[in-house]
Amino acid sequence: MNDFGPVNPKWPRLWFGGDYNPDQWPEAIRVEDARLMKLCHANAMSVGIFAWSQLEPRPGQYDWSWLDETFERLAKSGVRIALATPSAAHPRWLTAMHPEVQAVDARRVRLPHGLRQRFCPTSPVYRENVARIDRTLAERYKDHPALVLWHLSNEYAPACWCDLCVGEFRAWLKDRYGGDLDTVNRQWWATFWSHRFSDWSQVIPPYADCHVVPHGLVLDWKRFQSHQVCDFFKHEIATVKAVTPEVPVTTNLMGFYETIDYAAFADVMDVVSWDCYSQVGGDDSHMACSHAMMRGLKGNRPWLLMEQTPSSTNWFEYPTLKPPGLMRMWSWMAMGHGSDSSMYFQWRRTRGSAEKFHGAFVGHEGSEKPRVFQEMTALGEEMDRIGQNLVGTRPARARIGLLWDQENRWAIEQACGPGHHKDPVGQLTKHYKAVWQNALSVDVVRVDGDWSQYDLLIAPMLYMLKSGEFPRKGSPEETRGRVDVVDKLRRWLATGGTFVTTFLSGISNENDLVYEGGYPGPLRPILGLWVEEIDVTRPGTAANTMVMAPKAFAGAKKSYKADRYFDQVNVETARVLASYGDNWYKGRPCLTVNPCGPGRAYYIACDADDAFLKDFYRALAAEQGLEPIVKPVADVEALERVAPDGRRLVFLLNHSAKKKMVALGKIKGTELLSGKKVKQQVALAPYGVAIIEA
Repeated sequence: MNDFGPVNPKWPRLWFGGDYNPDQWPEAIRVEDARLMKLCHANAMSVGIFAWSQLEPRPGQYDWSWLDETFERLAKSGVRIALATPSAAHPRWLTAMHPEVQAVDARRVRLPHGLRQRFCPTSPVYRENVARIDRTLAERYKDHPALVLWHLSNEYAPACWCDLCVGEFRAWLKDRYGGDLDTVNRQWWATFWSHRFSDWSQVIPPYADCHVVPHGLVLDWKRFQSHQVCDFFKHEIATVKAVTPEVPVTTNLMGFYETIDYAAFADVMDVVSWDCYSQVGGDDSHMACSHAMMRGLKGNRPWLLMEQTPSSTNWFEYPTLKPPGLMRMWSWMAMGHGSDSSMYFQWRRTRGSAEKFHGAFVGHEGSEKPRVFQEMTALGEEMDRIGQNLVGTRPARARIGLLWDQENRWAIEQACGPGHHKDPVGQLTKHYKAVWQNALSVDVVRVDGDWSQYDLLIAPMLYMLKSGEFPRKGSPEETRGRVDVVDKLRRWLATGGTFVTTFLSGISNENDLVYEGGYPGPLRPILGLWVEEIDVTRPGTAANTMVMAPKAFAGAKKSYKADRYFDQVNVETARVLASYGDNWYKGRPCLTVNPCGPGRAYYIACDADDAFLKDFYRALAAEQGLEPIVKPVADVEALERVAPDGRRLVFLLNHSAKKKMVALGKIKGTELLSGKKVKQQVALAPYGVAIIEA
């Protein structure tokens, strides 16, 4: 797929639809579904996600009747199909015949049949059976015009501690460390508490009762588990691509999901898709950052919003309904961030089991009368009407990027200090929000990605500095993670960029082995300072102030608040821009800048408050000549997509229940949803949306 898409050239539309389970319903309901889909302008459905036992009721005995009928009926209604492979939930007969396909948990207990995604990704028996059903599906529907996408499995999340996985883990380690156990012992600091290994057979993963093991071992086990799930994903890709090479493949990711490194997944899938479930009344900037992270996995190409809810999310503690307009605004928000779809879970509320109260197009009442269906119909009409203006466009190229690396997150979260509540995801979204509130375009960028387009790079908590010595194991696609971060940063700074990092940066190598020479390790000459101690306090109990030096940055206030983390900094070549205002370390530096050739490197030594970050990034952007898309307005998000011919699509989204006025500055053109010309300003209703073709 090229940088501008569309996702599938054979279906160049904005996709609107959701998860559809015709195997759960009688024919009369399925006929009614087709009528309702046409009524609400639905044009794409994910089908067959958990249907293995319906497709293959007994080993080798298939029932294609309901799926054949679904393909034909939906095709006649103008609906295209993202056909799922059913590996996320295998049938009971497979478990009965081969209990070893079930995963073993961290307590070393074989899990019973029940929950989805509880298979062993290493099991040859499971892989063989999955390949068989996947291949059979592909061969049956390969020529059907309704097939536009492979939706492989669903929300991959298996984890297994069985003997097969342990054996593969040891093989993976031998490959990573060149078969040298002495290197493993050094990199895991195995002399601590006499953990030294003298034979590969002694290497076991961190089980549930192993509370203290070498941190390098824990980190490598996380890497291996993620690798093994990705390898299983590649197994499914190879199976369907052998039959349908032209049909793109995806799997639905889950935002900042903890246990899987999605960078490796993105490298082998054709299009990124993900499932977005946000809490009503929460902080929408977290959702915006999640969209940016997901789209950044493949260099900000168009992606797919595969799931969200039309109304309430049943598994939330408080499944609050979306008030009128919010679902529409969140849907257009995703498309402003580059999605070429607005898909939902689910089409029709099921009558039984775990998701019977989850939101849906069609509720238990069963008709088009309810509010939710009417809102969905209005949104479907809008997407149908203006979709051709968006297809073939992509997110505008931002010049501000936030660095993200899942392995860095694992290392921070597992470290026994400083403190127990480091929250790298929260820190990323906090810095993202500060840029977002300034109406500036911003990406979330892979550490091993292309940084060349960015003038400002922000790396909160860059705890782990990879040297490239230990690349991710696997195919050439997966080993793109090989990167020397410090060397790459030096070369980028030589182009004149501005770099910002924070406390808890430059601490360890890729095996969580602390660098000698003081914090921030190899970043010390870049930042022009070293950190002597790190003070960590209970939130709210020992807050401090950042007292700004004169002309620290344009628009700086005299002081700002800080909390939790307080580095004790010794400057070398850096210039002090702010110092602590309280406590026994009053007067010591907490904000510095260091020249790096034509570039600059800033260090924020404490957990600065939102007001500081907002003012700080506004000033840095202005120094780089970066202008906001529109003049910032509280609770209004500004996004931009561009076409190959330079045409701009400016999205303005009101995240509040109050009316907002937005000054457009130089932006002039047509507001696509209303068809009206706009010039100086636009009014946004509560949860309102404007899309201006400029």
